[in-house]
Amino acid sequence: MSVIIQNLSVRYGDKEILSNFNLKVDDGEFFVILGSSGSGKTTLLRSIAGLIPVDSGRIYIDDSDVTDLYPSDRNIAMVFQNFALYPHMKVFDNISLNLKIKHVPKEEIRKKVEEVAKILHISQHLDKYPRQLSGGEQQRVGIARAMVRDPSVFLMDEPLSNLDAKLRREMLGELRSFHEKVKKTIIYVCHDQDEAMALADRILVLNQGRIMQMGTPDDLYDHPANVFVAGFIGNPPMNILECDLEHKDEGTRIGISNAGYIDIDEIVPEGKAYIGLRPEILGMSEKDGLSAIFDYSINSGLNVEVHAKMGETPIRAVIPKDEVSSELRDLKNGEMFHIEVKPGRVYLFDRMSGSLIREVDYGTSRKIKEAD
Repeated sequence: MSVIIQNLSVRYGDKEILSNFNLKVDDGEFFVILGSSGSGKTTLLRSIAGLIPVDSGRIYIDDSDVTDLYPSDRNIAMVFQNFALYPHMKVFDNISLNLKIKHVPKEEIRKKVEEVAKILHISQHLDKYPRQLSGGEQQRVGIARAMVRDPSVFLMDEPLSNLDAKLRREMLGELRSFHEKVKKTIIYVCHDQDEAMALADRILVLNQGRIMQMGTPDDLYDHPANVFVAGFIGNPPMNILECDLEHKDEGTRIGISNAGYIDIDEIVPEGKAYIGLRPEILGMSEKDGLSAIFDYSINSGLNVEVHAKMGETPIRAVIPKDEVSSELRDLKNGEMFHIEVKPGRVYLFDRMSGSLIREVDYGTSRKIKEAD
């Protein structure tokens, strides 16, 4: 079922967390709310759940206004960051507890528990206690407990944040598989952009209660609407550098942080701006390019992640290992080298508002020059 939020406002004391907030989540969508701590993402989720009061606005699940309903009357199921399993109860009893409270017949309970256990690959654990399970298995039990109620909407509040990296990666696949099987609306809150990119049909990027951008993972990565989204989406994130735009030879010269300049064919408004460069379109050069000071590098197997500075601004490049020469491998902290901008998309942002000015396809025919 769809979830529609109209003109929602929520305050904590004198602080307004959400103001005249509007949102529509489509039926059957895996929708991720992404933001850092304090962005308002958990407040939004708990408002939908009915766990906190709203000051104004309406919340609809499908065509029903649920704004004034108790959480138990909204036909939603919530999965929390904390597994919140009863340690003295076996897995079967943890999953079936809500059904027992509602006096569902025993045979129906058994059938529903076995069905969801099969979907989540925990059938073999139904007779165990939570302490006998791994973190990932416990999280699947928490999801099963929500799923067995057959809700209209699943609300998930950072459910993977307590898992180690390996288990978290496994659970990303489990959650996508789960969604494809149940085909229910999921609204999922997290602060990790890797999680969001892996799971979402659409992502809402939230900052201080404001929508910064909303779209598919590809939309947000390829077409960031502002500096905030550009620096938030991507791992490593986009490099954001101060630059000056000057018309030159029927194109525009982009002077970058006193490190040099690149020329593009397009005419864009002159003035001060930011240029956004994905780490993947940057390389290392022994002679030509933008001047940078080497800091350190990280070998990740196929690639080398180079950390450097242009002036006081950090910059990162992700370079295939076979493109890094032995001379560049031997660079020491504080030594100068050159960064080349490979053909690809670069972004220009307004220095005052942070909004996108233009996406530019930078090609091999353009000039790049180091600082004097």
